[in-house]
Amino acid sequence: MAVTNSPFKSKFGFNSFGFDVDGLGNISAKSISLVDATATDPSLPADYVFTEVSNNFRNSLGVSNNPTISVYRAKTTTIDITLTSLTFNIVTADKTTLYSTGLTHNDGTLGSEAQGKNSGRLAWAVPVTAPDTLYYANASGTIFGTINVLNAPSVFSEATVTSVLASTSSSTGALTVAGGVGIAGDLYIGGTLNIDGLGITNITSPTNLQFEAANQIIVKIDGTTLGVIKTTGSSVPLVDTTINNTVIGATTPSTAAFTSAAFTSATITSLPTSATEVSNKQYVDSTALSLSIAFGL
Repeated sequence: MAVTNSPFKSKFGFNSFGFDVDGLGNISAKSISLVDATATDPSLPADYVFTEVSNNFRNSLGVSNNPTISVYRAKTTTIDITLTSLTFNIVTADKTTLYSTGLTHNDGTLGSEAQGKNSGRLAWAVPVTAPDTLYYANASGTIFGTINVLNAPSVFSEATVTSVLASTSSSTGALTVAGGVGIAGDLYIGGTLNIDGLGITNITSPTNLQFEAANQIIVKIDGTTLGVIKTTGSSVPLVDTTINNTVIGATTPSTAAFTSAAFTSATITSLPTSATEVSNKQYVDSTALSLSIAFGL
């Protein structure tokens, strides 16, 4: 059977403004918006429902005329309209220039053809290029309300989690993430930072690592406080500790030596009060002088 090649045609296709098909079949369009068929189903709840009261737009969720509404870029907003003398149009700042990108009506019309309706459902796939402020208005633009166009929290901007569910592990809480988390900026924590893992937990830095506290740093091991570090010093005990591999102890070893070239001298600032304490130079000199006088040396 012979095959007849026919060009692609559509009532709202390449004959519409901003859509073109060349002789090779290449399609050029200013934008393509995909709307889920369920979005235009009037039997499902809409994001906004508009009626007409005293020749004004009235949102059935409130009592004010021509109320401000909010939509989100890259999200589809559904709007049900039941109007009498008014028609519903999405427009720019001059209140008369239509903004039709991503607009679909449940009667099958798209773009500018979906504007100027007084009944049915509009499904608006808000494009990422939409300006921050648009308006809905009647045909003449004399009766209108503001549309705030926001960045969708889950796609572009900030996300707010309002749940106050406490976290007791890495898999509980108001927000849990199964995989890793990358944070390019600063991290602020209002509660306790717990690191829940097996083996040795590492806190690493490719450069310097700084610990800072307003008052003091408390050092604990297994719930037991070893000491605190403050601007006046540290009370963390040095027990079974080495400095440059030299053991420091109260009774063992009985002598100590600085073997590193970096430690060639030691300073003792207090006078001895018992036979087991180390003497400083002042005590040795004064004792030697006293003995030399006593023995006439």
